[in-house]
Amino acid sequence: MFKAGLFSSWGLFMLVRTPDYYSEFKCIAGECTDTCCAGWQVDVDDRSFAYYRIVKGDFGDRLRSVMTEGRNGAEGQFRIREDGRCPFLNDDNLCDLYAALGEDALCVTCAQYPRYSCEFGSLREIGIALSCKTAAELILKDDRTPGFATYEDEESFPSLNSIDGELFLALMKSRDKAYKIIGNRGRNIFERMAALLDFAGRVQSVIKKPHKIKSVAEGYGEDGGVSFDGDGRLSEKALVKTFRGYFRHYLRQVIIKPEWPLLCEKTDGALYRGGYREVSQAFWKSYGDREYEYENLLTYFIFRYFMKGVFDRDVLSKVKMGVVSTLIIMQCDMAVWKSDGERLGFKEQVEIAHFYSREVEHSEENFDALCRIFRQKKEFGTEALKRLCMSVIPI
Repeated sequence: MFKAGLFSSWGLFMLVRTPDYYSEFKCIAGECTDTCCAGWQVDVDDRSFAYYRIVKGDFGDRLRSVMTEGRNGAEGQFRIREDGRCPFLNDDNLCDLYAALGEDALCVTCAQYPRYSCEFGSLREIGIALSCKTAAELILKDDRTPGFATYEDEESFPSLNSIDGELFLALMKSRDKAYKIIGNRGRNIFERMAALLDFAGRVQSVIKKPHKIKSVAEGYGEDGGVSFDGDGRLSEKALVKTFRGYFRHYLRQVIIKPEWPLLCEKTDGALYRGGYREVSQAFWKSYGDREYEYENLLTYFIFRYFMKGVFDRDVLSKVKMGVVSTLIIMQCDMAVWKSDGERLGFKEQVEIAHFYSREVEHSEENFDALCRIFRQKKEFGTEALKRLCMSVIPI
């Protein structure tokens, strides 16, 4: 085993990788119908937290009145107001902290959003979050083959770290295979999700032996070992029961914005009180030429989370998160399509993905709780999820 560290095989500078649509992102500021500063848990990085402690004057007092210490090594936070807005978001939807102290004083969360990043030795991966409407439009809009841009950042240098370099390289190869499975248009999106789960399960089974992961990735076909003959499909009643159970797990988490439970209730009313298969068949007959949007969603989730398995040796939960997230967004899409006279515009699709991401990806508490559920609950077992995917396929 080797450690990927300061002088890696990539050279002295940090290598940066982004999705190909990343460069197209531009915040539309006041034209946006949402605000980044409401309904969020605002984490404050340690450096900013230390600076805010010593700001003088009335604004310094205001800062300290809303700062809370992190627990168990976690970052500190700003306490949001009772109405869910950041304490520095004024009535004109402008930032008082920015106005008082300047852009350089913004904490990392506020300065970077909707960008997210993760570092693996000499590699930094950066993307844009689905929770931002403008970003969601870029993620969803194009019928494309996933592509990525890489470049050397000569102003950034790799930091010392202790990731398992052999595991990292094996998982990178595995993620490349995952992209191929997702992009296999010889199969419908449900078959691809089932194959992706099957592949992730096989990688997870040898996660402690990185040299075997490479063999799994190289030997796995894009269809994998999943049977597509329809045997063992869930009945409509069992299918509905399963999805209702999934939504209950989501609604037990902290609710960030009231639109989310309303959307869940609309989904239950439109889909799960009779005639699910009929609605599903009609939806896909109408919407089938936009199946690529779910392909784009899966690719987004795999890019954002798959490689984090190098830190905790748990790839399977990350893939489950991507598959279940895509299925839940899909269910909401179907419900809105049904409720709105069998019509689903791109604007509505973006809204739904945005609502989901805000509830799940931008609440650390919710995200961690759901990952535990995916690991522990039998209804989220790999075989159960594969069977669910194969059961949702319209007949």
